[in-house]
Parts: sequence; structure tokens; C-alpha cells
Amino acid sequence: MEKPSERPTVIIRRCEEYDQAKIMEIFHNGMAALGFRPHGKVFVKPNVVFSTKNGKYGSTAYTHTSVIGGSLLALSKTKGVKRIDMGEKTAIGYPTRLSFKNAGYYDVIKAIQPHTEAPVRIFCIDERPRDRVFIGGNVHDTLKIPRKMARADCKVYLPKLKCHCVSSMTGAVKLNIGICSDDERAIRHDFLLNDKIVDLLEVGTPDFIMMDAIDVGVGNEAVPTPRKLGLIIMGTNPLAVDIVGARLLGYHLEDVPYLKRAVERGYRPADINGIHITGDLHSIKDLDEAAKRLLPYDDEYFRWQNIEKDLSRLQCPIRFYWGYTNRREQKKCETGCIMGIKMFFGFLERYAGEIAFQNAKPAVMVVGKVPETIDAKGQEVFLIGSCSRAMIVNAKKITRIDNCFTTAVDLAQTIRGRLGIPAPIMDAEEVLPLIQNFAIASFIKLLSFRYIQDIGFFLKRGLQKRI
Repeated sequence: MEKPSERPTVIIRRCEEYDQAKIMEIFHNGMAALGFRPHGKVFVKPNVVFSTKNGKYGSTAYTHTSVIGGSLLALSKTKGVKRIDMGEKTAIGYPTRLSFKNAGYYDVIKAIQPHTEAPVRIFCIDERPRDRVFIGGNVHDTLKIPRKMARADCKVYLPKLKCHCVSSMTGAVKLNIGICSDDERAIRHDFLLNDKIVDLLEVGTPDFIMMDAIDVGVGNEAVPTPRKLGLIIMGTNPLAVDIVGARLLGYHLEDVPYLKRAVERGYRPADINGIHITGDLHSIKDLDEAAKRLLPYDDEYFRWQNIEKDLSRLQCPIRFYWGYTNRREQKKCETGCIMGIKMFFGFLERYAGEIAFQNAKPAVMVVGKVPETIDAKGQEVFLIGSCSRAMIVNAKKITRIDNCFTTAVDLAQTIRGRLGIPAPIMDAEEVLPLIQNFAIASFIKLLSFRYIQDIGFFLKRGLQKRI
């Protein structure tokens, strides 16, 4: 293993296609080169923020099945590994098991099991018991994480390299958001999000990382557009892996808020010059040359990362006002409700198309404190988030969504088709699988005693604090 005084090593291998056998070989060689020897119970964490049947909303929001299959096979054939448990919690308000199914994860686990030498299991973090662990961070004093993670002997992360609408990118560090169930995940998913992400490193520092950067997702992270990069990135330091990933996406460390905050709080490396790059690429110059494959940095590359710009692009009559959350410092919250709105519109465009936005009903959407008077001109007004305030005149109707933060699911449930844009939540083909899988997840939580455990956590800690 690398000594603390040494520069962390990041290995980059070329891999143009999702060839499971080749990926397995790359994973095996990467473990050997980095001195990682998995043993005992191994917890594996992929990235599955969202997936849909037949890739309707894109196929680059989650780690590819060939990366999953190749990695799990390599781990299972390693001497000393007793069992492998792969778990994830998908986006807030969405059942993980449905995302697993749509992404093909259950199928790939079934396909590789006859060839594994150690038991391989997959589980949904939102359905299984958790352990409370100490964090001592800026946001979390303690955190409830999946028991199979808390009691594992080592951790392997399989992030997907992609752009992100408020964090610039998502990679190995931000992958920790998915170790939190919805109750913990919603805590300070606002202007303290970057501190929250750094806090999670206390329990979520993996022993080995293999990042899927073969097809990279650009635009909005939940409904990204694929662009070919043809690389696999490996390391044992999550900051180092993400700094390299950021460079490949065209970003520097200071462009990625959670990486910048991690460095400010003492995590290292502090910049890309503190990383030893090896494999098929050997230098920062090589990274910059490889990054050219993702060009151009056009509207598609930054799709739904700027709401006003994309509403204008679509010639949409909806007016959006973004005010301040921190009134003393006149700062906007850039990581709370604004993220939910970006994801909400991203889904709507992918579902309904550009013409639907042009034909939308004129409406007003407000986030934060807007100091000027807004003339609604007889249109509906949506005040989004608990902090939203504005002097509204001539409104047909004002609807307040009093959540902090407001998610894309919250918006979909409240707004539905009131914008005149066909919405997935009104489509039986979209909604019925959700209802079915929520029901199954609830039944599994009952059988696994997760509900009883959550009640116990509340009575022991939550209720005490309230009293």
C-alpha cells in the first residue's frame, strides 16, 4: 500500500468498449499494481442515481453492467475474500430496486454467480438494517449507514464519471451520498452540501476504486448524454481519482465545490501535481489530450445546469426567478432546491421533448428571496423551497412547496401537468412500476425489521433531542 508521504497513484487504462472479460483483467491488474488485497467481507458501492426501462432517459447515469460484472468476478476469485455485498441507494424518492432492475444489475448478478468463487449478493440500502457510526463532522455528528458496509472488512467503489448540475462532476467522493437513505440524505442537502459530502469521507473512504469512464455522461447527471472517453481510472485515494476525473471533464480542482472543500478541510492531494499518473496515460498533458474526445463544451455538455439559459433555448414562456437564501451575505443556495428544479426540467425535456416546452403555459417559478415585485400577469406562481419569498401581484394562483430542500420528485408530485407539459407522473407506464416497487420495498423493510429499527433510532435519539 502507498505510504502517507508518497504521492497517491492513479492508474488510467484505455478501454474502448464494455468488454466484461477485459474489464475483469484490468481490475485484477489494478489491484495488484496498487497493492490492494481484498479480504473477508467486501462492500461494493456502484453509482446508480437513476435508470429507466430500455434506457429511455439515457444509460450513463449509472455504472455499466460490464464494469459491475468484471469487478465482482475479479473480487470473487481473489483468495481471502469470504463474501461480497454490493449496495446502493438511488435518488431521493425513488426505489433502489427499480433502478437496479432497469439498469440490468439483477441480471448481471444472476449471470456471474455460477462463475464466482465467493458468494456475491446485491442489496438495496433503503431496505436493510443500518448501524449508527460516529462522524464528528461539520454537518453530521453521527450517521446511519448500511450494516453490511459498517461491518465490512474492506470497501470497493465503482463510480461513474459524469457531469453534475450543481457539483460540476460526480465521482468517487460524491458517491458517498448513496450510502445514505433518504432520511440522512436530505439533511443539509442545501448550502452545506459540500461540507456534508466531505463529512461522509470519514466512513466512506474506499480501499480501492475503479471509475467507469468509458462512456461519460454530460449534461444533467440524472438524464445525461453519453460521450465516448474510452478510459478506466483506478486508485486508492478518492480525491486523487476525482481530481483526475475532473481534469478529463475539463475542470480544475477549484471548479468542483466538494473537492475544493475537502482540500480546505485537510484532505489530500491538494492539486493534480500531487498525483502520480500511470498506466496508458502518464502526465497532465496526456489527460488534456484525452479530454479533447469530450469536446465540444457546448449547450449539450452543460444541459440543464443553467435554468434561465435552457428555458430560453427552448423558447419556453415559464419565467424563473432565483433570489438569495442568505440575506445578510446576499448569497444564493446553489445546491438545494435549484438542483431539484434542474433535474425536474431535465426529466421533462427528455420525456416530453422541446416542442412541449415551447407550448407550455406561461407560469412563474421562484426560489429564494426575490427583492423586486413580480407581476404574475394572471399566471400561476410556484414558490419553491421554505426560504422562498417574493411580492407577487396579479397571480392566478400561488402554490408554495414548503420543503428544504425540494427534490425533483416533490416538484413532480405538486406541479404534475399544471405547466401544460406532459409529465411522467401522469403516465401509467411510468407510475405503475414505481408503485409496485415501492410496495415490494416496504414489504422487504418489514421483513428485515428496518421499520422497527428506524422507530428505535427515533425513540432513542430523535425523540430525546426533541424533548
